[in-house]
Amino acid sequence: MISPELSTGITIIFYSLAVATGIAGMLTRRPILRKWGCCIALAGFACQTLVLALGFHTALPNGLSAGAYFQLMAWFIVLCGILAWVKLRQEAPLIFAAPLGLMLFIMSAPFLTSVIVVPNLLSTAFYTLHVGALFLSLAILSLAFAAGGLFLFLENRIKSKRSVTGVWMDMPALSMLDTINAFAVVTGYPLFTLGILSGLVWAKPVFGSTMTGDPKEVVSIIIWLLFSILFHNRLARGWKGRKPAQLAVCIFLLCLFSVVVVNTLMESHHAFLKH
Repeated sequence: MISPELSTGITIIFYSLAVATGIAGMLTRRPILRKWGCCIALAGFACQTLVLALGFHTALPNGLSAGAYFQLMAWFIVLCGILAWVKLRQEAPLIFAAPLGLMLFIMSAPFLTSVIVVPNLLSTAFYTLHVGALFLSLAILSLAFAAGGLFLFLENRIKSKRSVTGVWMDMPALSMLDTINAFAVVTGYPLFTLGILSGLVWAKPVFGSTMTGDPKEVVSIIIWLLFSILFHNRLARGWKGRKPAQLAVCIFLLCLFSVVVVNTLMESHHAFLKH
């Protein structure tokens, strides 16, 4: 059986090549390189999917490792990038998703042997709902982050009357970026809400209280409130352009803080490493 370390290394190689090729294609404005970058990313995704399907991520007897959670999140993010590539016929979403997937795989390496023990009171189906809904919503939100960040950059260049030539001419139009942002918000918010609610329901029998003051809970509620504002204003007030782009970027950065800092460096029920 392929070890988690070997499968991680193979996938990192695929995603590294995809990132290098895709970015080179954007900088040199060579469509063939962008397409090759996407194809290599697709190969890396297929490799990771095979590893998951064969159960290599369950090699540890007492549960999933913290590294496996990072890799599952990477899988969801790259999947969303692939779907956006196919749907929009734009390489940019997958080229932007590949570096995020690569980053998560690199982050996963030190945690491949750190087992996260799931409480006995939590059923497998319920835990899958909680984690799956949150991971998928974060993957979708990563598209809003990429689209929002690029929107802000390109809009600033246009407003400051700087040239939008060269590599920037191959970027999606501002209207397309805003559409990606809107789609990600409308689909990602219900999933994030489902993940939060299932977690609160789970907390009562496991920890004795719906809200325990855990840092992960506090940060997650803040993220949910900001996400609610973005979702409401998108639908009810017709928000478009700069404001939703800025808020989407802010929300995703808070999500990264939650995963990278809270889960790894702070005392929390959700900590990947117990202090």
